[in-house]
Amino acid sequence: MKAIQRAWGRAYPTFWGGMPYRCSGFRAHPEAPECPPNVSGLHPRMSASAQLETSSQVDASMAQGRLGPYSGLFLALRAKHPPTAAHCLRVALLCSRWASFQGLEEPRITLLETGGLLHDVGKIGIPDSVLQKPGSLTESESSLMDMNRVLAAELLSGAGACDDLLGIVCGGQESVSKEHNMLAIADAYDSMTSEQVFRRAMSREAAFEELYSEAGHQFDSDLVTNFFELMKQTRPELDGVTASRWVQRFVPEQWSGFTSNRITVASGAESSLVEAIFQPRLLNSMSEAVIFLDSQHNVLLWNRAAEELTGVDASAVRHLNWSPDLIGLTLPGGEPLHEQDDPHKQMLQTNTRTTKRLMVEGSDGRPKSIRLSALPVVYRGSSVGSILLLKDASKEARLEREVETLNDMATRDPLTKVSNRAYLGMYMPGFVQEHLESDQPGSAIICDIDYFKKINDTFGHQAGDEALVTFAGLLKSSARESDVIARYGGEEFVIICPACGNSAATARAEEMRRAVMETPIPALGGGTMTASFGVTELQRGDTPELLLARADRALLQAKEEGRNRVIEVGAGIRGEDATQIINIKDIEVPARTNSNWLSWFRGEKISKLTERQLLANVPREIVLQKLAGFIHDYKADLAGSGEDHVAVKVDMSKGVSGWKKGERPAVLLLEIQVTQVEYRTAKSTYQRKTLLNVSISPVRSRDRRQEALREQANKLLVSIGSYIVAQPVTEELKARIIEPR
Repeated sequence: MKAIQRAWGRAYPTFWGGMPYRCSGFRAHPEAPECPPNVSGLHPRMSASAQLETSSQVDASMAQGRLGPYSGLFLALRAKHPPTAAHCLRVALLCSRWASFQGLEEPRITLLETGGLLHDVGKIGIPDSVLQKPGSLTESESSLMDMNRVLAAELLSGAGACDDLLGIVCGGQESVSKEHNMLAIADAYDSMTSEQVFRRAMSREAAFEELYSEAGHQFDSDLVTNFFELMKQTRPELDGVTASRWVQRFVPEQWSGFTSNRITVASGAESSLVEAIFQPRLLNSMSEAVIFLDSQHNVLLWNRAAEELTGVDASAVRHLNWSPDLIGLTLPGGEPLHEQDDPHKQMLQTNTRTTKRLMVEGSDGRPKSIRLSALPVVYRGSSVGSILLLKDASKEARLEREVETLNDMATRDPLTKVSNRAYLGMYMPGFVQEHLESDQPGSAIICDIDYFKKINDTFGHQAGDEALVTFAGLLKSSARESDVIARYGGEEFVIICPACGNSAATARAEEMRRAVMETPIPALGGGTMTASFGVTELQRGDTPELLLARADRALLQAKEEGRNRVIEVGAGIRGEDATQIINIKDIEVPARTNSNWLSWFRGEKISKLTERQLLANVPREIVLQKLAGFIHDYKADLAGSGEDHVAVKVDMSKGVSGWKKGERPAVLLLEIQVTQVEYRTAKSTYQRKTLLNVSISPVRSRDRRQEALREQANKLLVSIGSYIVAQPVTEELKARIIEPR
């Protein structure tokens, strides 16, 4: 838990640092006006996971439309630290959707949205050196970050905030305690699922597991469950048009003294077209990494090639101050980069282009040789910033491109020009093994065109071929150069994303989905089509077959929920917990007696290969859902089940590949007993968790391959632990578990 606190404390200090959500002593001025009523009209149902890439103008308009006189605080926060302002906007949209889901009254929805937009406004008073630090914070820096809520209370009180708004943001008000707790959950969820330079984003499942682990302590248990129900109702993500419509509907005209059109972006139509469409497309299609810095050396742009080369997501570094440490720059020998060796520093001194051969820690964690060029940007005689160009200079990269060219005809789909299924089959085993051995995240996306048969029947097979070519082209335009795109069969495609977690892969799939929905196709009479996407991340115990099966299950769910959407499943590699399971040494257990609940199935005594107790932070119902997914992906056969137990036969040859020479896959009997328990925390609060008693045995009683079977059983145990996101029950944990009588 302490490791998680260190990793997440900076993004959400009041949650992980343990500081109470209270700022007692700060209240609105007695003469301050009451919070205004909301504008009449329907309330928008905003999607929490929508990653809206809104422009500065839209952000400003949304803030001004919802905040009125408080909009100056939001704009000041955006000027101080844009990533925090973007986080606040996402939290406000999430709170908006949740409030509608709960059926709150309009005035309370307005207050909750306003609280979401302003809950981090106190960071205006946090030093830049702390906000923009790319690494872990020191104890003193964490203390400064913890002052966020106190400063927020002061700023809001000075702006004339009512008591209820202060209560939502800072706590301590009984009348709005529910809204305050909703904001806390939304804030923590967005922090955990957003990419940061100092850590990668959690998957949705992993984030929910953390929320449940703090239910009853930091968070209200019933609200966490309600939030989970909300997020299960996946809807297509909102685009910029929807956001603009929300702004226009909620510009409050009754805010006297405040106009709704003060924030404008003056630019001609041609300039806007070039800047909004052509420049991003050009920069993201370049194989050379491009980084734009402003006059204060803050990152303005970080293209896809830069993401691929460094393994650092653009959203995590945008507006941070440039430093060689951001991407781990070193001298060719691995020595630290001194100021006299830094091409950016030399360029600033000479005001001329400077190029240097350096090393960078690549996206796979290995050092990579690059050529870095720093160029000054001068406008009307003054320096307004600089451009950094990074190019892969390693021989290995060139050799890989040559090999790819030589094998192009054998590994490409002739129609769409993406990889074919044969190449995917050759690529996947190495991809899985390399990422599992290095603990690097890796993801798979499976997608297909909705109602493709109807396209063929209505417009003809030639139009269907054009639709496939367009679809493949849109996938390529949204993918990185290192991503592998393959036609899996018919209208179904697979995208394999190295060094990419669930959150980033889901965002990429959402970008692809929007592009497909918005692109007219001449062969379809200028009409458009839609596509569905399933996303999953590599996890412990995975094989290529299991990874693709899980992604395919997510795609099937997207189809069942209405198509034209992205569904994400799987929690990914969870470091500490998964490693604990792997390092457990299995031991021989004495033969069991026929008094076991499944004795009717066996009819004879069979020695267990392994037996474990696992503890999941989520309620029993969610564990059962995950078990259903595990059984589906392993193509297991149900051997028996009851209200609190299940037994399945797992043919290891169906779910697992990569067997050693001479090794024969076995059929194993997996038995799981599921019990909902109460868990007593260190602070004597109680949480609902799920205890699983897991045992694995050979189906054949006379199978003598004990060592080989035990290794296969351990693979199965690791896989079930990853699916459920459970940890082994230690003596310390066992003392805190209260089983029902």
